[in-house]
Amino acid sequence: MPVRLTDKQILALKPQAGKRAELFDLQEPGLLIRATSGGLRTWYFRYRVIDGRQPRYKLGTFPATSIADARKKAQAARGLVEAGADPAALERKAEAKAKAETIRTYDDLVAAYFVASELGTYRPRGRPKKAKTIMAERQLYERHIKKSLARLPYAEIGRAEVKALTRGMLTKGITTQTNHAHAFVRQTLSYALEEELVPYNPVMSMSSPAPKRVRERVLDDGELHLFWNGLKNPESISDKDGEAATLSPAVSLALRLTALLIQRRAEIAGMRLADLDLRQAVWTLPGDLVKNGKPHLVPLPPLAVSLVVEALGLKGRKGSPYVFPSPRDPNEPISPDALTRAMGRLVKLLGMPLAGPHDLRRTGASLLASERGDIAPFVISQVLNHTTDAGGGSATTRRHYNLHLYAKEKRHALTVWEGLLRQIVGERPLADNVTPIPLSA
Repeated sequence: MPVRLTDKQILALKPQAGKRAELFDLQEPGLLIRATSGGLRTWYFRYRVIDGRQPRYKLGTFPATSIADARKKAQAARGLVEAGADPAALERKAEAKAKAETIRTYDDLVAAYFVASELGTYRPRGRPKKAKTIMAERQLYERHIKKSLARLPYAEIGRAEVKALTRGMLTKGITTQTNHAHAFVRQTLSYALEEELVPYNPVMSMSSPAPKRVRERVLDDGELHLFWNGLKNPESISDKDGEAATLSPAVSLALRLTALLIQRRAEIAGMRLADLDLRQAVWTLPGDLVKNGKPHLVPLPPLAVSLVVEALGLKGRKGSPYVFPSPRDPNEPISPDALTRAMGRLVKLLGMPLAGPHDLRRTGASLLASERGDIAPFVISQVLNHTTDAGGGSATTRRHYNLHLYAKEKRHALTVWEGLLRQIVGERPLADNVTPIPLSA
């Protein structure tokens, strides 16, 4: 109900925690003050436009904008409405025009996009981008896109320019990164559209330039044996010229943990001391470090604990908060790409078909699902931290996520996988009734 607003009434306006409260002014129709539980009090003018919508036009904050000033601003806004204009739309256009004067080239647009992404003011999927995602986008832009598009006026970038970029990458044999480059340009132009810098996004309807590969690589017993023992003794492997494989102890341990825990390579590479409880043999990943944003508890089988302890004893850690610190900066983790490159070099020297860290994850999941592991698919999904399996649980429980849900089942599954893996690689004898089954095509 409208009241004649006073400073005392506004200061007394205190909503409950997590909520907000509003008071409309009796003297100036449409003028209201909104208070949040954080103590912020903001002036708005509410009005109706020709299509029936009732936008709210921000006038300032109290007490910087007094009651008298807010009433004057509301009167001016009403004059625009009565003249057929939309004050909020006019302000957005003025802001866009001012921004456009400082953003001229595509490089300028990309810089603004990264600032908005880092501040969290641009949320293409409804949540802020993760720091590692922004870092990967920066690397992609610098390596594949900047040289071709940076100096062009952003408003002139259309389908022809994007096709020239992606086709040039494809002729060099670049496939997956070409799709990523296409997606990056599309997203930066979507940011420009949201900021009203362009009238439409010309890349939005373009299909991905390269076919998306569906990986189905699963290592068989012989390959697992070769690879695991190659990780343990890289000096015993050499190329045709007799040069031994180069593999740092940290990368060797990280790849063995990737195979053993069947978690994502970025999660293994970014493993933090603060997230480990070796006494309880658990590794707790917070949502902001996980691909799907869902906190994840990984029970650690005995060998995993031993590998982590071995990694913590390596020289050169220099008090790093990470289990696998970057050799360049101990305050940063090793790059996930380092695991992919190292595995690629090793499998090539071993004479194996191409395989990467994600293939280790798929291999472990496949063997757990086979009669040799005999683990239910739903439990495997929990181990992998997939979001598609609700398992009949309530949506509310899954949304807020009980961190210890299925911990016992996950520990059993990973313990079974440790035993099976160690049999395959020759660290334990195979059971009498087990015959190795080749899983790869």
